Amino acid sequence: MFGGRDKPLEEKEFPDESDLDGDDDAVVASVEPCPSCGELIYEQAQQCPHCRAWVVRSGQRWRRSRKWYVRGGLYLAKTLVLNWLFWLVLAAIGAVLVVWEMIR
Repeated sequence: MFGGRDKPLEEKEFPDESDLDGDDDAVVASVEPCPSCGELIYEQAQQCPHCRAWVVRSGQRWRRSRKWYVRGGLYLAKTLVLNWLFWLVLAAIGAVLVVWEMIR
C-alpha cells in the first residue's frame, strides 16, 4: 500500500544506518548536521528530532523569525497610536480656537 511498507513514515522519523549507507538503488535523502546539536538530520527538516531546535536556513532566517513579525506589529501599532494622538491634539487645538473666537 505504501511502497511495500506496512505503515507510512512518521513525520519525525530519525535517519538510520540504512538511510546513510547508500548501498541501495533508491534515492537517499541528504543529511546535514543540526546547527544546534550537531546530530545528523534530513536536509529538508524544519525541526531537529534530537534537540527539538528549529532549523533555519541562511536565506530564510528573517522570514521564519517571529521577532520580525513582532517588531513589525509593534511598529505599526506605534504608528497608528501616534497618528491617532496627533489628530486628537490637532482637533482639540481647533476646538479651543473656535471656543476662544466665540468668547471674544
